[in-house]
Amino acid sequence: MVCPTDTSAPESQTMPELSHFDDDERALIVNTPGVVLKGAVVSDGSKNALVFLKEVTAGAKVFKQAHKHDNPFVKSVALALKERGADGEDADLPVDDVAMSEALKLAAEVADLLHRKAAPEDAAAYTAWLLHLATEVASAVKTREGGLFSKKVAITENEQMFLDDLERALQP
Repeated sequence: MVCPTDTSAPESQTMPELSHFDDDERALIVNTPGVVLKGAVVSDGSKNALVFLKEVTAGAKVFKQAHKHDNPFVKSVALALKERGADGEDADLPVDDVAMSEALKLAAEVADLLHRKAAPEDAAAYTAWLLHLATEVASAVKTREGGLFSKKVAITENEQMFLDDLERALQP
């Protein structure tokens, strides 16, 4: 009796792109999406718990969708986030502009790293994913920017400024 040969890739090869980075670089790559999420959440300036919940839920949905992302690198990052789970670091609620500054700083650092060391398609997919994450969070709640009689907007001026800054930070 002849046994069929297993042609599937070994488990250790499921995330080869992420494994090419050292520990500090991997930490930057894996931690940045959560920091961008926090920055996007505070960018509207709202302290409303329901708004916060809707925005975090939108971010969680983007993370979950990334488990099936077309790009293997983005998928590997999303799976690494899932494996890491809630480690207490994300327990802090973002409450001020420090979260936006930190998000922009880390986004610029990770974009620089990926544009130098990753395949161009991986760098492009990852940075596009970060911008998609922030956009989904920013547009999760329609708000009245100008007061009671104003038109509801999906993305406020402050959120749009954050998204524009994030897009600039992610450029090579």
